[in-house]
Amino acid sequence: MAHAPAPLDPILLRRWASALDGPVIVPGDLAYEDARHVWNRAVDRHPAAIVRCANADDIRRTVELARTHALPLAVRSGGHSQAGHGVCDRGLVVDLSSLRAIAVDPERRRAHVAAGARGRDVLAATAAHGLVTPMGGCPDVGVGGLTLGGGENFLMARFGTVCDNVLSAEVVTADGRLLTAGPDEHSDLFWALRGGGGNFGIVVSFDYRMHDVGELLAGQFVFPVARASAAMKRYRDLMADPPDELETSGGLSPDERAFFIALTVSGERRAAERLADVWRRTLRPDRDNLKWGPYSAGLVVPAAPSTGTGVFLRDMDDGIVDVVASAIATAPASASVVWNDFHGAVTRVASDAMAFPLRRRGYDVFVTAPWTDPASRARAVAWVDQVGRALRPFGDGVYVNNLTDEEAHRVPEAYGPNYRRLAEIKRIYDPDNFFRTNHNIRPAAGIGPD
Repeated sequence: MAHAPAPLDPILLRRWASALDGPVIVPGDLAYEDARHVWNRAVDRHPAAIVRCANADDIRRTVELARTHALPLAVRSGGHSQAGHGVCDRGLVVDLSSLRAIAVDPERRRAHVAAGARGRDVLAATAAHGLVTPMGGCPDVGVGGLTLGGGENFLMARFGTVCDNVLSAEVVTADGRLLTAGPDEHSDLFWALRGGGGNFGIVVSFDYRMHDVGELLAGQFVFPVARASAAMKRYRDLMADPPDELETSGGLSPDERAFFIALTVSGERRAAERLADVWRRTLRPDRDNLKWGPYSAGLVVPAAPSTGTGVFLRDMDDGIVDVVASAIATAPASASVVWNDFHGAVTRVASDAMAFPLRRRGYDVFVTAPWTDPASRARAVAWVDQVGRALRPFGDGVYVNNLTDEEAHRVPEAYGPNYRRLAEIKRIYDPDNFFRTNHNIRPAAGIGPD
């Protein structure tokens, strides 16, 4: 068992902070309470200091301080993880929120993005050039955690996950080196970063591939909760052979008591309209809000205490439909059970081409429930637990970004056959498991603290 770290001497900390380019926030500072909070308010941790790093050198110095004093280290891009890994108790937080610069090269179709940028920042910068690099389903998610975990998105049937579009990354490793990881240098690290989470270093920036997409036809078909089962079965039939130009999701909307099936259709306008009409006639929704517009990363999910779980499903047979429909019917207030479908480009990448292993047709389901008081907390936890236990017998893996800390035992499940190679690469770049405030992959041969 790891011992609690000794407190940092305030004078030493002030002297150390004076050499940084970014500010250091400590308990008692006016900014401390806001700075320590993460999106999942159920996570209530108190770091010794939050370092708003201004550059890679600030990151390197913070890693060195944490190692010297045996302090826990958390890394925060957007602070949006369900597990709350962007903060730790009695340690240091590398806060990347000041690193949001984006440089777009439209000729080479590349975007150089600092790791503290949010999805909406990237979309705004690339849209100015009529281009897109796929981002996730929530605009205020930081690109760091999104990309390192894999990065589901509304264009992945056509362009793959967010990590599939990474061309290279600048990384500060556990020994304080600043490396560029790509196909031709530190290729093992590059393999691990694309889906392996924050286990291998602190990413300073990513280079992403961009695409010319144009406007998309996107929106939701909406149904009463009582029609969820019938709508899912019709949806299943429509998904027998979907084109790459179509990406779908569905589930219980957290902001209204309704079932939805969402479409994002790219490509030629008349073909997109015809496809949407077929879906509309087959599903027979009460209403829909499909319209043409630029690529969007969805809606902001308000910060709140919450719990959740996830499971990847290969199909949507009647047993699964029954479980999901029952979950929707019994969900507490503001809870959601939603899925993203996997087909097309995301499934045509070999499962061992990079750390992210979910390369098969199916549906990634995420179940989450917020609460406001002890009574609603008990209901939320019980409902998520019940739905998770009902779905897992049908499961075939899990998306690592959907896991909570209570599900740490499922990390090997998230990586499947890729887990062993990840552990070997962890031994090379972080042999004593310094980076462990994450969905942790221990170095091969069991090296490192608990």
